[in-house]
Amino acid sequence: MATNEDGTSDVPLTPDLDRLIGELETESARRRAEPGYPHDADARLHFELARRAPNPPATQSMSELIAKVQEAASLASVAPADATNATGARRRRRDAVGAPPEQGVGQVASLGLAAAAALEALALRLEQVEHQVRYLGPQAGEAIPAPSSPEADDTLTSWRGVLGEGLPTGARVLYAQSRADEVVAELRAAGIDAYGLTSTGSHHQPGPDVRHGELLSHLRAVADDALGAVVLTGVPEAMSAPVIGPVVAELGRVTGMAVIISSAPWWWRLRLGAVNADLSVGRPLEPDTWLHAFHGVDMVGTAQYDPSGQSYRVVVRAQP
Repeated sequence: MATNEDGTSDVPLTPDLDRLIGELETESARRRAEPGYPHDADARLHFELARRAPNPPATQSMSELIAKVQEAASLASVAPADATNATGARRRRRDAVGAPPEQGVGQVASLGLAAAAALEALALRLEQVEHQVRYLGPQAGEAIPAPSSPEADDTLTSWRGVLGEGLPTGARVLYAQSRADEVVAELRAAGIDAYGLTSTGSHHQPGPDVRHGELLSHLRAVADDALGAVVLTGVPEAMSAPVIGPVVAELGRVTGMAVIISSAPWWWRLRLGAVNADLSVGRPLEPDTWLHAFHGVDMVGTAQYDPSGQSYRVVVRAQP
C-alpha cells in the first residue's frame, strides 16, 4: 500500500458506493440474462418481500380531520351540569361575553388550522387519484397517438402452433385480440370452446364468435370463475402500468389459467422506432412484471422466450 510522506494512504478510507452499486447491478443483469435463470422464483421472492414489509405510517383519515374541525368549531365541548336551567344559560352567555378576546382568536385560529389540514388531506388524495387514472383515457383537448395495430404484430407467428397447448376443452376460453377471427376459428376446430375479443375492425360484426370491445370492460362483465382460460396476444391497452393491476385482478377473478404472448420489449422498440415507442399508449412488459403481478392474485407459472428472443409466452395457473 502506497503512503505519502506524512504517513497517509492514497487509498480512500470509504468505498465508492456509486461504483460498487453499478458493478452489482451490472453483474445482476448479466446473470438474469443467462439461460435457466429462475425468473419465477425471483418474482415470488420479490412478492413475498413486498408482502412482509412493514406498512408505512398511515395519514389521518378524513373522518378524524372532520371531527377535529367540529371540535374546534364548538365553543364548549362539554355542557355545564345546569345547561337546562335558565340561570345556568344566562351565566354561560355572561361568561362568553366576558371572555377575553384572545380566547376567541385562539378558537378561530384552531378552527382554521383544522379546516386547512382537512383540505390539504383531501387535495393530496385527489392528486393521488388523478395520477392513477390520468393515463386510462385521453385528457380534454389532448391528442393521443394511436397504438400500433395488433393485426400488424408478428408476435403471434412463433406461437401459432402451440396456442391450444394446455387449454381446457370443457370450459369457455377467451382469446384477445391479435388476428382474433383466425385464431378463434382454429381453436374451435381443435375442440376448444373459444370466443374472441378485439378492439379493431367493425363494431357491429367483427366475425363469428368474436366480439368487439375493450378488454378490461369485458372482463368486469364476466362472472366469477366463468372462464377456463384467457389468452392475451398483442393487447395494447393491457400493456401499460396503470392498467396491468386491474387487468390481472380481473383475470384472477374470472379464470384459473392465463396465457400472455407478447413481443420482447427490446424487439418491439427496435421494430417501431424510438419515437413511436415512446408515444405509444401501451407497450410490452417484461415477463417478470407479469409473473410478479399474477403472484398478487395467487397465480404462479413460467415464462418462455422463442428461439430468436423476440417474443415470450407467460403461462400462469391458480394455486390449488
